[in-house]
Amino acid sequence: MTNTPSTPRQRRTQAERLEISGRRMLQAATALIAEKGWEATTAADIGRRAGYSRALVHRRYGSKDALLDELFRSEYEDWLNPTPDPAATGLQNVLAPLERITQLFADDPRFLESMFVLSFEAVKRDTPLRPRIAAWMNRISDTVRDGLKKGTSDGSIRPGINTDAAVADIVAATVGIAYGWIVLPDRYDLPRELARLRDRIVRDYGT
Repeated sequence: MTNTPSTPRQRRTQAERLEISGRRMLQAATALIAEKGWEATTAADIGRRAGYSRALVHRRYGSKDALLDELFRSEYEDWLNPTPDPAATGLQNVLAPLERITQLFADDPRFLESMFVLSFEAVKRDTPLRPRIAAWMNRISDTVRDGLKKGTSDGSIRPGINTDAAVADIVAATVGIAYGWIVLPDRYDLPRELARLRDRIVRDYGT
């Protein structure tokens, strides 16, 4: 039997190595946040979980907070607050964040859990998380508000509603469901509660 020569493994480029290390660090950070929160997670923890050193984390991002910024920019914001679909009705755009959360729960519940944990850690006034979470929640509020306004024009939202009150109601209800799932995961069925909220939004605000 003739042995065929093995093909030499092609070495990765510097750009490819940076992309892989960055992805592994973000994945490690996401898992650690879900397990013990951001404040308790150190750069050394992230490096060890990703298979690298703490020094590499700092060389790659400069600081733990800079890694957090990258996590928000590349992972959380677009996933949890999708860009409104111009072809959708206003009501569909209002419901889009709920639909995205439901899909994320099915695809990657640990990722979703890490985002919610970050959100609840932001209650402390001196945490660097607060301005980031506040900006993210403002974006979601704006998405819901714009959907409600569009819906009153296209007929999918009933006329005469108090838009500010509706935004506060929908955002607060979503946060409450998230909190219940994090604190009481055995008693809170997240998809079921999100479906109930979706039905209520349609009933209370739709036509």
